[in-house]
Amino acid sequence: MRHSIGALVLSAVLGLTGCNSDNDNGTQAAAESYTLVVMPDTQKYSRYNPERYNAQTQWIADNYKQQNIVFTAHLGDVVDLPDSEQEWLNARAAMSILEANPATPYSILAGNHDVLAYRQSGVDINSNFDSDRTLAAEPFLKHFPASLQQNNFASFQGTDATGFNSYHLFKGGEREYLLLALDWRTSAASIAWAQSVLDAHPETPTILTTHQLLNVADDGNSAIFTDNGAMLWDKLIKDNDQIFLTFNGHHHGEAKMVAKNRYGRDVVMILVDYQSGFWGGNGMLQLVSFDEANKRLQFRSFSPWVAAIPEAERQPQDVLQRWEFEQPLDFEKRFAKLNQEVETEGPGKLEGTLAYWIFDAEHKLTSTDPAKVQFMDLSGRGNTLSLKAKAGSSGTQEQLFELLGEAPGFGHATGAARFKGGNTLGGYYLSSQAPTLVSADGQAGVLAQYTIEMIVRLAPEWQASENAWGAVFAHKPSQSQVCEHHKLDCGGGDPSLALTASSLKEFQWISTSSNGVGPSNWSWEVDRNYWYHVAIVNDGQYATMYVDNSRVMRTAEAEQHGLVSIPGGEWMVGASSWDGEVADLFRGDIAEIRIVDRVLPESDWLNAK
Repeated sequence: MRHSIGALVLSAVLGLTGCNSDNDNGTQAAAESYTLVVMPDTQKYSRYNPERYNAQTQWIADNYKQQNIVFTAHLGDVVDLPDSEQEWLNARAAMSILEANPATPYSILAGNHDVLAYRQSGVDINSNFDSDRTLAAEPFLKHFPASLQQNNFASFQGTDATGFNSYHLFKGGEREYLLLALDWRTSAASIAWAQSVLDAHPETPTILTTHQLLNVADDGNSAIFTDNGAMLWDKLIKDNDQIFLTFNGHHHGEAKMVAKNRYGRDVVMILVDYQSGFWGGNGMLQLVSFDEANKRLQFRSFSPWVAAIPEAERQPQDVLQRWEFEQPLDFEKRFAKLNQEVETEGPGKLEGTLAYWIFDAEHKLTSTDPAKVQFMDLSGRGNTLSLKAKAGSSGTQEQLFELLGEAPGFGHATGAARFKGGNTLGGYYLSSQAPTLVSADGQAGVLAQYTIEMIVRLAPEWQASENAWGAVFAHKPSQSQVCEHHKLDCGGGDPSLALTASSLKEFQWISTSSNGVGPSNWSWEVDRNYWYHVAIVNDGQYATMYVDNSRVMRTAEAEQHGLVSIPGGEWMVGASSWDGEVADLFRGDIAEIRIVDRVLPESDWLNAK
């Protein structure tokens, strides 16, 4: 045995008092940063080794000033056996160290090991929601009642009706944060309660903690949603822009996911749980430094217990720290205009941009359903594109649509959307009820001028018999429908606006203008498996097509005064239409599409160097 009981106690005492070495006491936080401490599952400590639990909280109590610790969040599974009074007493003793000082506030929540259903035969623990329990009998509520934190910490703001869910407000630097501590199985009523808290704090950056949200994938590294986590994402996280950070335990290991919410903003999601490791985690905490000056979060797992053991006496399993990484976070930018459509910054976002889509993984919105594919609109106008199957398609989504990691040699995409449909199998396309095109005098569905750009290539497998007239980009209403809407003397079954690939592998630009349907613009015959930049520039009189910056021969043959569309009419990427119905499908790859309400110089085009 490595240590005698006396040596263990001595180590614990050393952990309580801290030490002089930076390496043994945690890296000191930068003067302008502040720290959130995350306590993963403590169940093994409560049952087998409370000294490690005590070492964790005592280190926080001793170092909160030096480390600028502003809050501590427990992730549940406080105990191992919910009907063991001694385990609860051990947990209470450890957490009471923080309660002794109003400057060391904490949140705590129930994991599956903390509710009586865990030990009750005939009860499905996974279906035992907070509202299903006999509240008066639950030991978690007995030992960690709302009154305990209410009497100790100004950060505590209240609980839901069950007492299993709470929320807290604390300051980090000059910024106020909200923290939700949610039960491991939140009922619909509890989700509604959490939403009411968020509604009351629409501009407060929010951290969500719960016991189960992410799991570790089979590769041992990647993070994946659990069923419960998918529910929380769909019903609470993705639509509330102020939630920027989540933590959970339960599943053994560590993993990170950076998800995109409905506004296209990052939500950093962390799984951390060391209970299956040496001595149930060996006292490991996670320290999160909020470094506003350098626009980053710094994550590091650190064990106060190991820090108290002299280096010469540590065994190989006594790991002082692990899983150290940084996550970029521009605090001002991320927390500005919360719950509003977000405009991006960068070379692709210009004044007058009405819609801008990049079809790569970075700009794909996160979904808990693998079949649900959506791409954000970087213009900030909310023109989200969603993947749809053409009616009657016999092929699967996996067969007919793919997101590539391969990028063109120009533009801003790091990948592309691959459309693999055709006349035989059918296929998939992306759809939006936008963009909203508004003229300078406020007339809806009218653009006096525009520059529309697409970065596209035909697939090596492209065949005229299967893929001719499929559109890269199209407005679904027909020419006749748009002309009738705008009371113009024109018509036709073609889409009112589209870039198609003809039966001769030519790019064709079809458009309907305020002076009617004009002649199409045509490129030369293009190659398969070659990336092209296509720009259509309308100066208010003529529409001119450029392919790879070269003006094509058959273009601007008659006046075309801007373009007209039907407000609320469907726009499609990867499909054309006939008489207002989805028709021919595009076969190839699309990396970017951008619509700007003015004439752009070549120096501002997507392929500009």
